[in-house]
Amino acid sequence: MKPSSFLIILLILSPFSCQKVQFPDPNTLPKGLIGSWVETNTRTDTIIFVSNRDTGIFWLQRGFEIRNGYRLPVIGSTGYHYEIFSDSIKVVDGLSSAWEQGTYYFHFDEPNLTINIGKFSKYINTRKSILTFRKIN
Repeated sequence: MKPSSFLIILLILSPFSCQKVQFPDPNTLPKGLIGSWVETNTRTDTIIFVSNRDTGIFWLQRGFEIRNGYRLPVIGSTGYHYEIFSDSIKVVDGLSSAWEQGTYYFHFDEPNLTINIGKFSKYINTRKSILTFRKIN
C-alpha cells in the first residue's frame, strides 16, 4: 500500500475512533429508581437500585481488582440500606461493622435520568460533596 493511500484511510477512519461515549436511549430504560446509575465525573462507581420504594437496599459497585492473586471487588463495594425523604437520603453502610450511617442531600430527576446525592462513601474517589449519577440501564 502506498503511503498516500494509508494516509487517506487514516484520515477517513480517525473521526470514528474518537466518538463520544453515549448514554442509552431514555425510552429503553425502566422508570423510577430501579436500574444502574454511573457516577458522571469519574465513571468508576455505580449504584444499583433494585426497587422503586422509598426504603430498601442499593448497591455500590466500584469495579474489580486483583489482590493476592484473586479477582475481588474494589474496597467500598457493598450494599447500603437507605430511606429517602423529600430532599435527603438516610444511608446505613453495610460494610461497616459499626453500621455507620448518615443523612445526605438527595435529588432524583427522573426526566433527565439523574440522581444527585451527597458523598455517602469515603471510598468514592472525588473531592465533590454532591455526586451526580446517570441512569445506564
